[in-house]
Amino acid sequence: MDAERQMIDNFCGKLNVVKVSKRAAQFYTQLMSASAGRTHHPSLQHPQVKACICIELASRQHRLPLEKSFLLKLAGIPQKQYKTAFAVSESLLKVKNNATMQQLAVQFSCSNYVSKATQIHSFYSNKINRRQKEMGHEPLDLDGPLYKCAAFIAAAKMCRSRTNAREFCTTFSLSTGQLDTISKDMISFKDEMKEQQSHKHSPRD
Repeated sequence: MDAERQMIDNFCGKLNVVKVSKRAAQFYTQLMSASAGRTHHPSLQHPQVKACICIELASRQHRLPLEKSFLLKLAGIPQKQYKTAFAVSESLLKVKNNATMQQLAVQFSCSNYVSKATQIHSFYSNKINRRQKEMGHEPLDLDGPLYKCAAFIAAAKMCRSRTNAREFCTTFSLSTGQLDTISKDMISFKDEMKEQQSHKHSPRD
């Protein structure tokens, strides 16, 4: 794992990948290593290919530019072969799952929190991307399962209840640490959310 992290660091440096994407790429590398027994695609046996795929996944997650031609050069395999390996990795890590909040509520038996979770997810996404815009950065894609599941966890905690975070992690290959961190960050805005809701429902002059 240390060698893989060093390769990610090395490739990110060559590709001028920002810190937030580098952290995400290292996370994807851990997930891929944990899922190694579920795929036998030959290209994924090469560490440089796996590193490049994880970097591209991370850059796409944060909607950041990436020099694809140089990435393919670092991967060291033909473009067609790389595309196939990338598609296998997307499927393996379930990063393309675009389930709605309602679908997740039904799937994980937490319909009681779907309205609250949807409100939290919407507020958090808008808040983070306003901050990104103010800093002159591109918007982040917060529509994946990581942020939606974190919103359900935050909603349950705010209602003084619980959800089965382990099921979220198992289904979407998520990290309990990341879910916990993001859900706590979401909860930190609860007063702002309440204030926003009170303004919406207050009588107009």
